Amino acid sequence: MTMLQERLDDGELLLWEPQLPGDSCGRVLFLTKEINDEFDPDVWTDPNVALRYANLEADFDRYVSGWTVPVGLEPYSKGDNAFMARIDPIEYGMWAIRSVAPKPALRVFGAFYQRDVFVALLTRCRKDLGGPGSREWANAREAAIAKWDCLFPSRKRLFGDELNVYFSEKALTV
Repeated sequence: MTMLQERLDDGELLLWEPQLPGDSCGRVLFLTKEINDEFDPDVWTDPNVALRYANLEADFDRYVSGWTVPVGLEPYSKGDNAFMARIDPIEYGMWAIRSVAPKPALRVFGAFYQRDVFVALLTRCRKDLGGPGSREWANAREAAIAKWDCLFPSRKRLFGDELNVYFSEKALTV
């Protein structure tokens, strides 16, 4: 049994199922229980949160349903349209899904377990992260690393310099 299957069986991870059908795609997204719980409308205190999380659902669907994903391999020189981007320092193997609309924008911190398999570990509002290289970014990155290490104690995060290390298809560098 793989570590992923063990985490699914014990409820620490959940498999994201697309809300709408899309093209066939081999990408898989796992969420921590904490992220999944954020989709529970009973915990929302602001009615605008429903729209925010509906858009995050659409973003998650975009990843698993076969849409072409714009990817920023360089943390500080990526296109504004990057859907996913590596986080500095890149050798840590941490990434963020950039859910930008509507405001407030969200960042979903995570890492690749293997090619086409992303594990979403935690979310943060972009406005709470400060600027590039800020202590807030570092704290979020380190919290995500700690979460990974708890879930997968002996497993390294996927790391490489080329897009095809992470994606088998339908991804482009921006």
